[in-house]
Amino acid sequence: MKKKKIHTEGGKDKEFDPELLRMYMMGATNPRFSNKIEFNEEAIDLHLEKTDAGSGKIPPQDALFHQLENFEKSLDSAIAAGKLEIRVIHGLGKGKLKEEIFKILKKHPNVRSYQNDYHISYGYGSTLIQLK
Repeated sequence: MKKKKIHTEGGKDKEFDPELLRMYMMGATNPRFSNKIEFNEEAIDLHLEKTDAGSGKIPPQDALFHQLENFEKSLDSAIAAGKLEIRVIHGLGKGKLKEEIFKILKKHPNVRSYQNDYHISYGYGSTLIQLK
């Protein structure tokens, strides 16, 4: 991305790099010298047994919260890694998890589009997400 010029109070023009600013805002301490974020997952599987839920059982009232938290972390990692497309596996069930994921995706600024897409391995229990 090109550097952009901004006007300062002293009348001097300064340049800044929007990509560098984005990386700082994403939490990088020194993005020019840091390693790239690794995101090698083909799909984000939100089934509780596939997540890092730990050895204990999650109470039913906390399961959805845990799955959504895992989804948001994985989505942020994919965006930071520069992915253009990811797939989230939410399963079929009653559709509550998919509904909540769609609410997040609908207002997320880095999501270009999403659709409940058929996949040979997951059926209609997954959503394909196109990122900006």
